[in-house]
Amino acid sequence: MNHSDRTAINTELAEAHYNHGVEKGALGNYRGAIANFDQAIAINPKDAKAYYCRGNTKYRLVDYRGAIADYDQAIAINSELAEAYNNRGTAKGTLGNYRSAIEDFDTAIAINPEFAEAYNGRGFAKHKLGNHQDAIADYDQAIAINPELAEVYNNRGLVKGELGDHQDAIADYDQAIAINPEFATAYNNRGLVKGELGNHRDAIADYDQAIASNPEFAEAYNNRGFAKDNLGNYQDAIADYDQAIAINPEFAEAYNNRGVAKDNLGRYRGAIADYDQAIAINPKDAKAYNNRGGAKDKLGNYQDAIADYDQAIAINPEYAEAYNNRGVAKDNLGRHLGAITDYDQAIAINPEYAEACNNRGVAKDNLGRHRGAITDYDQAIAINPEYAAAYNNRGATKGKLGNHRGAIADFDQAIAINPKYSTAYNNRGATKGTLDNHQDAITDYDQAIAINPEYAEAYHNRGVAKGKLGNYQDAIADYDKAIAINPEYAEAYHNRGVAKGSLDNYRGAIADYDQAIEVNPEYAEAYHNRGVAKGSLGNYRGAIVDFDQAIAINPEYAEAYRNREVAKNKLISW
Repeated sequence: MNHSDRTAINTELAEAHYNHGVEKGALGNYRGAIANFDQAIAINPKDAKAYYCRGNTKYRLVDYRGAIADYDQAIAINSELAEAYNNRGTAKGTLGNYRSAIEDFDTAIAINPEFAEAYNGRGFAKHKLGNHQDAIADYDQAIAINPELAEVYNNRGLVKGELGDHQDAIADYDQAIAINPEFATAYNNRGLVKGELGNHRDAIADYDQAIASNPEFAEAYNNRGFAKDNLGNYQDAIADYDQAIAINPEFAEAYNNRGVAKDNLGRYRGAIADYDQAIAINPKDAKAYNNRGGAKDKLGNYQDAIADYDQAIAINPEYAEAYNNRGVAKDNLGRHLGAITDYDQAIAINPEYAEACNNRGVAKDNLGRHRGAITDYDQAIAINPEYAAAYNNRGATKGKLGNHRGAIADFDQAIAINPKYSTAYNNRGATKGTLDNHQDAITDYDQAIAINPEYAEAYHNRGVAKGKLGNYQDAIADYDKAIAINPEYAEAYHNRGVAKGSLDNYRGAIADYDQAIEVNPEYAEAYHNRGVAKGSLGNYRGAIVDFDQAIAINPEYAEAYRNREVAKNKLISW
């Protein structure tokens, strides 16, 4: 056999290995395909297409660097192989090397100006570098060459969505789906845009379709859960997050989102467990630290909450929400000045942050800086004229400044925005009571209780109003209810004692004052009124001891001084 014959046989053998490799790759037997391409290359080291196909197969096996090495070799053999430049660019892009990827796509396009996939790849790389308009131009060119490339419409939709051009983004996803009705990613992406527009039900329909096309699409389950969460359907949301996590146990965002849903159901400890898992997977997940802090905050664990907010801020120093939330935790600990510093920072990052303005107002109010608080509430309302809590808080502060009618106007506005705002009804009732409009006050307390039957303060306040109208028995019934809801409600015990005293039930009154003092040993008024009740029973020595205690707690308590003198005189005359 001469040299020419051996060469022909080797060429045929190399071609056979190559063809077997292509066949195996088409069947998903990628490792078997690589073995055949290895054989083809060993026989014919100048076979550019074998390197090229081996590179494609390595890419499918997620061996991106190995794929690039094969594309390098194919290009070294055939510098006009546009597909090798294109696919090398894709592999580089997958590794985040977008600038080098663009250079490869440029070369592919220079070799073949009608190479639609290369325009698509270059557009994707430009998109990742934040060059949105140039990315769209490349996608436009790809579509002009081949109007049936569904992936290009999907990619162009992504860019338009990021630019806030939601309707055009949806139009691109529509087109991608029209070309490929099983394009799960396009359904998912269209759902995301609809969700951003607040159209959560239609978004869910798209996620349903994405999941029908690809039942292992973890991201679609996660996104569907998020849409359900926004509709208040927390249990179904959790079921979707469960499914996303079952498919991908390393899906940190799904753990975080499941934590949020549990949080919304009041399952704070379960939420914290999910945030823990998200952080374990991704220790740089600022959002998970912030959310875990929020759950700890709701459990009253303010110090640990602050530690989580600290971590969120360390990861992202521009995280306005974390500053705001840390401020709330500090305020709850009585660290009002520190809270204000955090609210200042949140507002500096986001001057339109209405909640931070409102919360800063609350902190200032807690420091007695009422006018400064009103300025902050004004700002919150200017940013968000539908901010019911800011109107309520401004009303409460106006009341402290004696502007009761202005306060009522604010409570009216809060209730107009949110007719189920029990706190605003309660506060409006209290202000009406200050103006001696007790009957209207009772109507407001009735409404607060109808909305929230466990609202101890509203029962208490309604009892006060009924007492002012001389309806002591009904007042006592309201105090009973307030105490049943909150057995540590010192003021309710005290005021029930006052009502009992008004009905000449002095022993019952004393028992209530005893209870009020047990809950709050610094309750000067309870000592004073217990002294009055004891005096009414002729126990002047006991009365004097109580008046002494009231004065010790509040040396400016003029009535206690007067009643002590009366008791002393009674004791002398008796």
